[in-house]
Amino acid sequence: MSLPSYHLAVHPGGSTPFRLGAGLSRSRKCFVLNVSASRSLTTCALKTPSYGRRSREKINPRDLFTFSYKFSTDIPMGETPGASIDEYLHNRPRIVGAVFPDQLKRSKLNDEEWSVHLLPIQFLFLSASPVIVMRFVSKSNGKEYPPNVPGHATSLLMMEVTDYRLNGLASNAMPSHLALTVRGMLYPQREGRKSLRGHVEMTVGFNLPPVLALVPESIIRGVGDTVLRQLAEQMKQDFDTGLAEDFKKYRREKLTERRTSP
Repeated sequence: MSLPSYHLAVHPGGSTPFRLGAGLSRSRKCFVLNVSASRSLTTCALKTPSYGRRSREKINPRDLFTFSYKFSTDIPMGETPGASIDEYLHNRPRIVGAVFPDQLKRSKLNDEEWSVHLLPIQFLFLSASPVIVMRFVSKSNGKEYPPNVPGHATSLLMMEVTDYRLNGLASNAMPSHLALTVRGMLYPQREGRKSLRGHVEMTVGFNLPPVLALVPESIIRGVGDTVLRQLAEQMKQDFDTGLAEDFKKYRREKLTERRTSP
């Protein structure tokens, strides 16, 4: 399963904002196998935030900090008569509600997109409140599947962040160039143990705003690595727990419908 370093989103749940300081950069080596960090923007297209000032200046990719993370998940889901994973995956509002349970922090924009207010992100002495727009698209029977999805998968839910903004940052703390990519997918696995499999890739790239210009590069890299790793791990936990519990509820509802239907 669909990613971010102070704009790093997604954080689908939880109740405590991440607070990371410069001292955490000392533990960066613990995460080097899980998170890749470079100053070369390669996996996400450069775009200027829609809410910020639109810089007409070209920027050298070497001046951008980029952080990437990817993970996979495999959630056991036992199907019962009337409660299939395929039908469950096609219920996009239900999936969104399971992953982003706080109704006050999400709103439906159209049949495919939801706006989600995420928990505050703390990057050194800066704090921002990210808002993302996530798009959910359903596919089935192998039509228009990405190469890494088995063609025999009977259904597929694709997820992508299509827009984003940062609230709460002063003008001198806002990067002039900021790019975020979060893409994911969910599909049923019926060979052997039935489960819901997912893959998520997250990448964020930005240049330093004026207020961070004097912060050593090693600290930026260390804190960025740690923030993205924790966000991705929390995202995976929220997907695993939220979808597993909601599918159990879905099965109970379907069983009740079968018992009460004439």
